Amino acid sequence: MPKFLNRRNFLIAGMLGLSLLFLGGNNHFSLEQEESLDIIRKDILTGSTFSVIASEAGVATSTASAILAEAKEVYDLAKIVAGKQIAFAYDKTTGALKELQYEINKEEKLLVTNTSTTSIENWEAKLIPIEYTTEISKAMGVIESSLYETITSQGLDERLALAIAETLAWQVDFAAQVQKGDSFKVIYEKRYREGVYDHPGKILAVEFINAGEKFQGYYFESPETKAGHYDEEGNSVQKVFLKAPLQYKYISSGYSLNRFNPILKKFTRHRGIDYAAPSGTPVVTVGDGTVVQAGWNGYYGIMVKVRHNEMYSTVYGHFSSIAKGIKVGTRVRQGQIVGYVGSTGLSTGPHLHYEMHRFGSLVNPFTETIPPGDPINEADLAAFNAMKEKYRQQLNEI
Repeated sequence: MPKFLNRRNFLIAGMLGLSLLFLGGNNHFSLEQEESLDIIRKDILTGSTFSVIASEAGVATSTASAILAEAKEVYDLAKIVAGKQIAFAYDKTTGALKELQYEINKEEKLLVTNTSTTSIENWEAKLIPIEYTTEISKAMGVIESSLYETITSQGLDERLALAIAETLAWQVDFAAQVQKGDSFKVIYEKRYREGVYDHPGKILAVEFINAGEKFQGYYFESPETKAGHYDEEGNSVQKVFLKAPLQYKYISSGYSLNRFNPILKKFTRHRGIDYAAPSGTPVVTVGDGTVVQAGWNGYYGIMVKVRHNEMYSTVYGHFSSIAKGIKVGTRVRQGQIVGYVGSTGLSTGPHLHYEMHRFGSLVNPFTETIPPGDPINEADLAAFNAMKEKYRQQLNEI
Protein backbone atom coordinates (compact mmCIF):
# COMPACT_ATOMS: atom_id res chain seq x y z
CA MET A 1 0.00 0.00 0.00
CA PRO A 2 1.47 3.37 -0.91
CA LYS A 3 2.36 5.38 2.17
CA PHE A 4 2.97 8.94 1.16
CA LEU A 5 5.10 9.95 4.10
CA ASN A 6 8.13 7.70 4.08
CA ARG A 7 11.65 8.73 3.08
CA ARG A 8 11.64 6.70 -0.15
CA ASN A 9 8.59 8.67 -1.26
CA PHE A 10 10.64 11.82 -0.63
CA LEU A 11 13.30 10.49 -3.00
CA ILE A 12 10.83 9.45 -5.71
CA ALA A 13 8.91 12.70 -5.37
CA GLY A 14 12.16 14.52 -6.05
CA MET A 15 12.75 12.39 -9.14
CA LEU A 16 9.32 13.31 -10.46
CA GLY A 17 9.50 16.98 -9.47
CA LEU A 18 6.49 16.69 -7.13
CA SER A 19 5.68 19.15 -4.38
CA LEU A 20 5.43 17.62 -0.92
CA LEU A 21 2.99 20.20 0.43
CA PHE A 22 0.31 17.53 0.66
CA LEU A 23 1.98 16.05 3.74
CA GLY A 24 -0.03 18.16 6.16
CA GLY A 25 -3.01 16.64 7.92
CA ASN A 26 -6.18 18.46 8.96
CA ASN A 27 -6.98 16.42 12.08
CA HIS A 28 -10.70 15.99 11.51
CA PHE A 29 -13.25 16.28 14.29
CA SER A 30 -16.92 15.33 14.11
CA LEU A 31 -19.54 18.07 13.85
CA GLU A 32 -20.66 17.20 17.37
CA GLN A 33 -17.12 17.70 18.68
CA GLU A 34 -16.70 20.94 16.75
CA GLU A 35 -19.77 22.39 18.51
CA SER A 36 -18.61 21.55 22.03
CA LEU A 37 -14.89 22.18 21.70
CA ASP A 38 -12.57 25.08 20.98
CA ILE A 39 -10.04 23.63 18.54
CA ILE A 40 -6.63 25.20 18.07
CA ARG A 41 -4.66 23.87 15.10
CA LYS A 42 -0.94 24.61 15.20
CA ASP A 43 1.24 24.27 12.11
CA ILE A 44 4.52 22.44 12.67
CA LEU A 45 7.37 24.57 11.37
CA THR A 46 10.91 23.45 10.62
CA GLY A 47 12.74 23.08 13.92
CA SER A 48 9.54 23.08 16.00
CA THR A 49 9.28 20.80 19.02
CA PHE A 50 6.15 19.45 20.65
CA SER A 51 6.87 21.34 23.87
CA VAL A 52 7.13 24.69 22.07
CA ILE A 53 3.99 24.06 20.00
CA ALA A 54 2.04 22.97 23.08
CA SER A 55 3.12 26.11 24.93
CA GLU A 56 1.97 28.27 22.02
CA ALA A 57 -1.40 26.48 22.16
CA GLY A 58 -1.78 27.35 25.85
CA VAL A 59 -0.82 23.99 27.34
CA ALA A 60 0.92 24.09 30.73
CA THR A 61 4.51 22.81 30.76
CA SER A 62 3.70 20.01 33.24
CA THR A 63 0.74 18.89 31.11
CA ALA A 64 2.81 18.91 27.93
CA SER A 65 5.43 16.76 29.67
CA ALA A 66 2.76 14.32 30.86
CA ILE A 67 1.30 14.05 27.34
CA LEU A 68 4.75 13.56 25.81
CA ALA A 69 5.56 10.77 28.27
CA GLU A 70 2.22 8.99 27.81
CA ALA A 71 2.23 9.25 24.00
CA LYS A 72 5.74 7.81 23.74
CA GLU A 73 4.30 4.36 24.43
CA VAL A 74 2.56 4.43 21.03
CA TYR A 75 4.18 7.33 19.13
CA ASP A 76 7.09 9.59 20.03
CA LEU A 77 5.95 13.20 19.66
CA ALA A 78 9.61 14.17 19.38
CA LYS A 79 9.32 12.85 15.79
CA ILE A 80 6.62 15.27 14.60
CA VAL A 81 7.10 16.35 10.99
CA ALA A 82 7.30 19.91 9.67
CA GLY A 83 4.41 20.76 7.36
CA LYS A 84 1.79 18.94 9.43
CA GLN A 85 -0.48 20.13 12.25
CA ILE A 86 -1.29 19.27 15.84
CA ALA A 87 -4.85 19.98 16.94
CA PHE A 88 -5.58 20.86 20.59
CA ALA A 89 -9.24 20.58 21.63
CA TYR A 90 -10.42 22.55 24.68
CA ASP A 91 -13.75 22.25 26.47
CA LYS A 92 -15.73 25.42 25.71
CA THR A 93 -17.26 25.47 29.19
CA THR A 94 -14.32 24.69 31.48
CA GLY A 95 -11.41 25.66 29.24
CA ALA A 96 -9.69 22.35 30.03
CA LEU A 97 -7.68 20.58 27.35
CA LYS A 98 -9.74 17.51 26.42
CA GLU A 99 -7.61 15.89 23.71
CA LEU A 100 -5.08 16.39 20.97
CA GLN A 101 -4.75 14.83 17.54
CA TYR A 102 -1.76 14.35 15.25
CA GLU A 103 -2.00 12.57 11.92
CA ILE A 104 1.11 10.39 11.66
CA ASN A 105 0.43 9.42 8.07
CA LYS A 106 -2.50 8.76 5.76
CA GLU A 107 -3.34 5.53 7.58
CA GLU A 108 -3.44 6.45 11.26
CA LYS A 109 -3.42 9.28 13.75
CA LEU A 110 -2.37 9.74 17.36
CA LEU A 111 -5.19 10.56 19.78
CA VAL A 112 -4.30 11.65 23.33
CA THR A 113 -7.34 11.98 25.62
CA ASN A 114 -7.66 13.63 29.02
CA THR A 115 -8.78 10.98 31.54
CA SER A 116 -7.89 13.01 34.63
CA THR A 117 -9.83 12.86 37.88
CA THR A 118 -10.26 15.74 40.30
CA SER A 119 -7.10 14.71 42.13
CA ILE A 120 -4.86 13.08 39.50
CA GLU A 121 -3.85 14.30 36.04
CA ASN A 122 -3.92 11.43 33.57
CA TRP A 123 -3.73 11.02 29.80
CA GLU A 124 -4.45 8.09 27.53
CA ALA A 125 -2.72 7.76 24.12
CA LYS A 126 -3.68 5.44 21.28
CA LEU A 127 -3.36 5.11 17.52
CA ILE A 128 -6.60 5.43 15.57
CA PRO A 129 -6.99 4.19 11.99
CA ILE A 130 -8.20 6.92 9.65
CA GLU A 131 -11.46 5.90 8.02
CA TYR A 132 -12.03 6.32 4.30
CA THR A 133 -14.54 5.29 1.70
CA THR A 134 -13.04 4.24 -1.61
CA GLU A 135 -13.99 4.03 -5.24
CA ILE A 136 -12.07 2.29 -8.01
CA SER A 137 -10.74 4.51 -10.78
CA LYS A 138 -8.68 4.02 -13.94
CA ALA A 139 -6.22 6.16 -15.88
CA MET A 140 -3.84 5.88 -18.80
CA GLY A 141 -1.41 8.11 -20.63
CA VAL A 142 1.47 8.41 -23.05
CA ILE A 143 4.59 10.17 -21.79
CA GLU A 144 5.55 13.41 -23.50
CA SER A 145 8.15 14.66 -21.04
CA SER A 146 7.56 12.99 -17.66
CA LEU A 147 5.12 10.78 -15.79
CA TYR A 148 4.29 13.70 -13.49
CA GLU A 149 3.36 16.06 -16.33
CA THR A 150 1.33 13.37 -18.08
CA ILE A 151 -0.65 12.73 -14.90
CA THR A 152 -1.28 16.38 -14.03
CA SER A 153 -2.11 17.39 -17.63
CA GLN A 154 -5.19 15.15 -17.31
CA GLY A 155 -6.29 16.89 -14.13
CA LEU A 156 -5.34 13.86 -12.03
CA ASP A 157 -3.84 14.02 -8.55
CA GLU A 158 -0.05 14.47 -8.78
CA ARG A 159 0.28 11.91 -5.99
CA LEU A 160 -0.89 9.24 -8.43
CA ALA A 161 2.42 9.74 -10.26
CA LEU A 162 4.24 9.18 -6.98
CA ALA A 163 2.21 6.02 -6.24
CA ILE A 164 2.93 4.55 -9.69
CA ALA A 165 6.62 5.39 -9.41
CA GLU A 166 6.80 3.89 -5.93
CA THR A 167 5.16 0.66 -7.12
CA LEU A 168 7.65 0.16 -9.95
CA ALA A 169 10.69 1.86 -8.40
CA TRP A 170 12.63 -1.42 -8.51
CA GLN A 171 11.99 -1.97 -12.23
CA VAL A 172 12.22 1.56 -13.69
CA ASP A 173 14.57 4.40 -12.77
CA PHE A 174 12.07 7.25 -13.05
CA ALA A 175 14.85 9.83 -12.88
CA ALA A 176 16.73 8.59 -15.93
CA GLN A 177 14.94 5.86 -17.89
CA VAL A 178 11.51 7.32 -18.66
CA GLN A 179 11.33 8.71 -22.21
CA LYS A 180 8.87 10.19 -24.67
CA GLY A 181 6.51 7.54 -26.02
CA ASP A 182 6.49 5.43 -22.85
CA SER A 183 2.98 4.72 -21.59
CA PHE A 184 1.06 3.59 -18.53
CA LYS A 185 -2.28 2.13 -17.52
CA VAL A 186 -3.40 2.02 -13.90
CA ILE A 187 -6.32 0.84 -11.77
CA TYR A 188 -6.30 2.44 -8.34
CA GLU A 189 -8.34 3.50 -5.33
CA LYS A 190 -9.61 7.02 -4.80
CA ARG A 191 -9.98 7.63 -1.09
CA TYR A 192 -12.67 9.90 0.36
CA ARG A 193 -12.87 11.25 3.87
CA GLU A 194 -16.29 12.32 5.11
CA GLY A 195 -17.41 12.47 1.49
CA VAL A 196 -14.54 14.66 0.29
CA TYR A 197 -11.75 13.33 -1.97
CA ASP A 198 -8.53 13.05 0.02
CA HIS A 199 -5.86 11.12 -1.90
CA PRO A 200 -5.17 8.13 -4.14
CA GLY A 201 -5.07 4.85 -2.23
CA LYS A 202 -3.68 1.47 -3.26
CA ILE A 203 -2.46 0.87 -6.79
CA LEU A 204 -4.44 -2.30 -7.59
CA ALA A 205 -2.88 -2.94 -10.99
CA VAL A 206 -0.39 -1.02 -13.10
CA GLU A 207 1.27 -1.46 -16.46
CA PHE A 208 4.19 0.72 -17.57
CA ILE A 209 5.88 0.36 -20.95
CA ASN A 210 9.42 1.72 -20.94
CA ALA A 211 11.44 1.64 -24.19
CA GLY A 212 9.17 -1.13 -25.44
CA GLU A 213 9.55 -3.28 -22.31
CA LYS A 214 6.42 -3.97 -20.28
CA PHE A 215 6.43 -3.85 -16.48
CA GLN A 216 3.35 -4.88 -14.48
CA GLY A 217 2.36 -5.01 -10.84
CA TYR A 218 -0.73 -6.46 -9.17
CA TYR A 219 -1.60 -5.80 -5.54
CA PHE A 220 -2.23 -8.88 -3.42
CA GLU A 221 -2.24 -9.79 0.25
CA SER A 222 -3.36 -12.67 2.45
CA PRO A 223 -2.43 -14.19 5.82
CA GLU A 224 0.16 -16.30 3.97
CA THR A 225 1.45 -13.71 1.47
CA LYS A 226 2.96 -10.35 2.36
CA ALA A 227 0.94 -7.38 1.13
CA GLY A 228 2.56 -5.90 -1.95
CA HIS A 229 2.77 -5.88 -5.72
CA TYR A 230 3.59 -8.95 -7.78
CA ASP A 231 4.33 -9.52 -11.46
CA GLU A 232 2.60 -11.85 -13.94
CA GLU A 233 4.35 -14.90 -12.50
CA GLY A 234 3.64 -14.00 -8.89
CA ASN A 235 7.15 -12.72 -8.13
CA SER A 236 7.47 -9.65 -5.91
CA VAL A 237 8.23 -6.48 -7.89
CA GLN A 238 9.95 -5.14 -4.78
CA LYS A 239 13.61 -6.03 -4.93
CA VAL A 240 16.30 -5.99 -2.29
CA PHE A 241 17.75 -2.70 -3.60
CA LEU A 242 16.41 0.46 -5.18
CA LYS A 243 17.57 1.39 -8.69
CA ALA A 244 19.27 4.60 -7.51
CA PRO A 245 20.17 6.14 -4.13
CA LEU A 246 19.19 9.73 -4.94
CA GLN A 247 17.67 12.18 -7.39
CA TYR A 248 20.55 13.03 -9.70
CA LYS A 249 21.29 15.26 -12.70
CA TYR A 250 23.43 12.76 -14.59
CA ILE A 251 26.01 10.03 -14.07
CA SER A 252 29.35 11.85 -14.16
CA SER A 253 31.46 8.72 -13.99
CA GLY A 254 30.48 5.09 -14.39
CA TYR A 255 31.99 1.79 -13.28
CA SER A 256 35.34 1.41 -15.06
CA LEU A 257 38.57 -0.56 -14.75
CA ASN A 258 40.53 2.15 -16.59
CA ARG A 259 39.26 5.70 -16.01
CA PHE A 260 41.34 8.89 -16.15
CA ASN A 261 41.32 10.43 -12.67
CA PRO A 262 41.18 14.25 -13.02
CA ILE A 263 42.75 14.80 -9.60
CA LEU A 264 45.52 12.17 -9.69
CA LYS A 265 46.12 12.87 -13.45
CA LYS A 266 46.42 9.19 -14.30
CA PHE A 267 44.31 6.21 -15.32
CA THR A 268 42.93 4.27 -12.38
CA ARG A 269 40.10 1.89 -11.60
CA HIS A 270 36.76 3.49 -10.73
CA ARG A 271 34.68 0.68 -9.32
CA GLY A 272 31.66 2.74 -8.34
CA ILE A 273 29.09 5.12 -9.78
CA ASP A 274 29.36 8.90 -9.47
CA TYR A 275 26.01 10.72 -9.48
CA ALA A 276 26.24 14.46 -10.12
CA ALA A 277 23.73 16.33 -7.95
CA PRO A 278 23.49 19.67 -6.13
CA SER A 279 25.16 19.95 -2.74
CA GLY A 280 22.68 19.05 -0.02
CA THR A 281 20.65 16.59 -2.13
CA PRO A 282 19.36 13.82 0.21
CA VAL A 283 20.89 10.37 -0.34
CA VAL A 284 19.05 7.23 0.76
CA THR A 285 20.17 3.71 1.46
CA VAL A 286 19.12 1.42 -1.38
CA GLY A 287 18.17 -1.37 1.01
CA ASP A 288 17.56 -2.39 4.62
CA GLY A 289 20.67 -2.94 6.70
CA THR A 290 23.00 -1.84 9.48
CA VAL A 291 25.42 1.09 9.35
CA VAL A 292 28.96 -0.28 9.77
CA GLN A 293 30.89 2.92 8.98
CA ALA A 294 29.90 6.57 9.35
CA GLY A 295 32.32 9.48 9.28
CA TRP A 296 35.50 10.61 7.57
CA ASN A 297 37.33 8.01 5.49
CA GLY A 298 40.15 9.46 3.37
CA TYR A 299 39.34 9.40 -0.35
CA TYR A 300 35.62 9.05 0.38
CA GLY A 301 35.51 12.11 2.62
CA ILE A 302 32.43 11.96 4.84
CA MET A 303 30.84 8.61 4.07
CA VAL A 304 28.42 5.92 5.22
CA LYS A 305 28.68 2.17 4.65
CA VAL A 306 25.64 -0.07 5.08
CA ARG A 307 25.81 -3.85 5.48
CA HIS A 308 22.59 -5.29 4.03
CA ASN A 309 23.18 -9.02 4.60
CA GLU A 310 25.98 -11.57 4.47
CA MET A 311 26.32 -10.97 0.71
CA TYR A 312 25.86 -7.24 0.04
CA SER A 313 27.00 -3.90 1.41
CA THR A 314 26.89 -0.42 -0.13
CA VAL A 315 29.03 2.70 0.29
CA TYR A 316 27.96 6.37 -0.04
CA GLY A 317 30.80 8.89 -0.22
CA HIS A 318 31.73 12.61 -0.46
CA PHE A 319 28.84 13.70 1.81
CA SER A 320 28.58 17.27 3.01
CA SER A 321 27.06 15.82 6.18
CA ILE A 322 25.56 12.64 7.60
CA ALA A 323 21.84 12.50 8.35
CA LYS A 324 20.69 12.90 11.94
CA GLY A 325 20.71 9.63 13.87
CA ILE A 326 22.97 7.79 11.41
CA LYS A 327 25.92 6.20 13.23
CA VAL A 328 27.66 2.87 13.47
CA GLY A 329 25.14 0.25 14.60
CA THR A 330 22.05 2.13 13.39
CA ARG A 331 19.46 -0.07 11.67
CA VAL A 332 18.26 1.62 8.48
CA ARG A 333 15.30 0.90 6.23
CA GLN A 334 15.27 0.96 2.44
CA GLY A 335 14.80 4.56 1.31
CA GLN A 336 15.96 6.12 4.59
CA ILE A 337 18.09 9.25 4.23
CA VAL A 338 21.68 8.54 5.35
CA GLY A 339 23.44 11.71 4.22
CA TYR A 340 23.60 14.69 1.89
CA VAL A 341 25.56 15.26 -1.32
CA GLY A 342 28.79 17.20 -0.91
CA SER A 343 32.36 17.31 -2.21
CA THR A 344 34.47 16.08 0.71
CA GLY A 345 37.50 13.86 0.26
CA LEU A 346 39.01 13.31 -3.20
CA SER A 347 36.39 15.15 -5.22
CA THR A 348 36.25 17.83 -7.94
CA GLY A 349 32.68 18.95 -7.23
CA PRO A 350 29.37 17.99 -5.58
CA HIS A 351 28.41 14.40 -6.33
CA LEU A 352 27.69 11.07 -4.69
CA HIS A 353 30.20 8.25 -5.03
CA TYR A 354 28.21 5.00 -4.74
CA GLU A 355 29.62 1.50 -4.45
CA MET A 356 28.15 -1.98 -4.14
CA HIS A 357 30.13 -4.82 -2.58
CA ARG A 358 29.30 -8.52 -2.88
CA PHE A 359 31.11 -10.73 -0.38
CA GLY A 360 33.55 -7.85 0.10
CA SER A 361 34.39 -7.42 -3.60
CA LEU A 362 33.32 -4.39 -5.63
CA VAL A 363 30.70 -5.08 -8.31
CA ASN A 364 28.93 -2.94 -10.91
CA PRO A 365 25.49 -1.99 -9.53
CA PHE A 366 24.11 -1.62 -13.08
CA THR A 367 24.95 -5.17 -14.12
CA GLU A 368 24.38 -6.94 -10.80
CA THR A 369 21.31 -9.21 -10.79
CA ILE A 370 19.38 -8.16 -7.69
CA PRO A 371 17.08 -10.78 -6.14
CA PRO A 372 13.39 -9.96 -5.66
CA GLY A 373 11.41 -10.23 -2.45
CA ASP A 374 9.39 -13.31 -1.54
CA PRO A 375 6.92 -14.53 -4.21
CA ILE A 376 3.22 -15.33 -3.79
CA ASN A 377 2.76 -18.18 -1.32
CA GLU A 378 2.04 -21.40 -3.21
CA ALA A 379 -1.28 -21.79 -1.39
CA ASP A 380 -2.36 -18.38 -2.75
CA LEU A 381 -1.40 -18.89 -6.41
CA ALA A 382 -4.91 -19.82 -7.58
CA ALA A 383 -6.44 -16.79 -5.87
CA PHE A 384 -3.69 -14.52 -7.17
CA ASN A 385 -4.06 -15.75 -10.74
CA ALA A 386 -7.82 -15.22 -10.66
CA MET A 387 -7.37 -11.69 -9.34
CA LYS A 388 -4.61 -10.99 -11.87
CA GLU A 389 -6.74 -12.12 -14.81
CA LYS A 390 -9.58 -9.86 -13.69
CA TYR A 391 -7.33 -6.82 -13.53
CA ARG A 392 -5.40 -7.71 -16.67
CA GLN A 393 -8.65 -7.75 -18.62
CA GLN A 394 -9.59 -4.37 -17.15
CA LEU A 395 -6.16 -2.94 -18.09
CA ASN A 396 -6.63 -4.16 -21.65
CA GLU A 397 -9.98 -2.36 -21.78
CA ILE A 398 -8.60 1.02 -20.70
